[in-house]
Amino acid sequence: MTSLTVPSWLTPREYQSEAVRTWESSQGQGILNMATGTGKTITALIAATDLYTLQNDRLALIVAAPYTHLVDQWTADLEEFGATPFRAYGSRSGWTSDITGAVTEFTSGARDLLTIVTTHKTFATKHFQRILTRVDGTETMLIADEVHHMGAPHLRQFLPTDVRARLGLSATPERWYDDEGTDALLSYFSNGIVYDYGLAEAIANGYLSEYYYIPHIIELTDDEAESYLALSKAIGRILADNDGGGQTGGSIDITDDEELQQLLIRRSRLVGTARNKIQTLESLIREVGPESIHHSLIYCGDGRVEIDADSDIAETTNDDETELKRQLRIVTELLGTDLGVRAHQFTYEEDQKTRERLLNDFEDGSLQALIAIRCLDEGVDVPATQTAFMLASSSNPRQFVQRRGRILRPHENKRHSIIHDFIVTPPAAISENSDTDTFSIERQLLKSELQRVATFTQNAKNHPDANLSNIPTTEGSLRILKNNFNLMDM
Repeated sequence: MTSLTVPSWLTPREYQSEAVRTWESSQGQGILNMATGTGKTITALIAATDLYTLQNDRLALIVAAPYTHLVDQWTADLEEFGATPFRAYGSRSGWTSDITGAVTEFTSGARDLLTIVTTHKTFATKHFQRILTRVDGTETMLIADEVHHMGAPHLRQFLPTDVRARLGLSATPERWYDDEGTDALLSYFSNGIVYDYGLAEAIANGYLSEYYYIPHIIELTDDEAESYLALSKAIGRILADNDGGGQTGGSIDITDDEELQQLLIRRSRLVGTARNKIQTLESLIREVGPESIHHSLIYCGDGRVEIDADSDIAETTNDDETELKRQLRIVTELLGTDLGVRAHQFTYEEDQKTRERLLNDFEDGSLQALIAIRCLDEGVDVPATQTAFMLASSSNPRQFVQRRGRILRPHENKRHSIIHDFIVTPPAAISENSDTDTFSIERQLLKSELQRVATFTQNAKNHPDANLSNIPTTEGSLRILKNNFNLMDM
């Protein structure tokens, strides 16, 4: 019979023990707000082990994580703690029988430890919820990994009210542009955020690496700027109609308005895949020397980029002028074909075995670079990363905080990390002749980008406008931009 115990090789860090004590003193309900890379999973499993012991070696533990690869990671970690977890995702025929049988054993007393790890999607199905209702909530603990996701309307309605022990985990528990969803999460976990362990503390205590932050100014092309303005005006009209309070979005839940959601996605992709980012990336790599690139991670946007038909990376199409290509593919071809860098994409298209091989090759240096879209945002550890190129601009704190955390994980061969961030701005020629409304929208774009700069700068080793030896920089460029757009206070 399995039991839940802290493995002998594990010595909890002081802040992990403190987090567990704080959660326990909060009646076993609350959210741990801990920086990416500080061991939230281990902390949660220590808390679960304590509860198992407190309940006379009896517990039904339900873990809900956003993605299947995180379910697999939680399963492996639970096995280290002595459990034999059941995984619930994908086709229900693959797991229903085993889990239903285990629940019957638990409720009858034939089993004292029941552990189920599932995805948020499967958790929020009536089928899974029917199984869950068979378990006594006073003997159950729910761990919600990346809990910010659970604030979405289609997920939060399935959070079980009879489960007594509730633990949420996130480095970014507040939902972006969704006060209602954030409030619902804080309410469900009763005591809200019960423990904070931030990036500054983690770096100071040596649990995350120090880093240099290098911003690079990327101007939108004239065509991109026109598209951005048109999208922003359309977004503004919808927000105004919904009393959303202008460009910031107020407290409107964007998941309730499909048109608004699509416009925001299109605008975000436009900024994320700005054409001039490719040229800047190439210049940076050539300046360092392609042969000197190592342990580098490149975050791409998930949109498409317009390229010239006569470009080296263009292909023959029916369009004599331009074609659209995914930024991921362009960067992969740029590094591998044009620059001779040993690089490979790392996306959801690769299976688990391929991913493991790529991560091993990356760590031992066989691969110089990994090119990713979103799958490294949450839960995939790449501690060997020393340099990151952030092509995928995002004003969503969850995304850029998660990405930074992936980069700062400690590694025996890493003294510090370097983050190259690509800051998107309107074209200077257009900005100089903008009318009041246009200037306001352009200013909002830059302000949004500078908010990310401020977050990254806060704990960096350098000033973002400083000139650094051996690291390509654009000295003083941020100050000039702020001055041009009356944003010197940022």
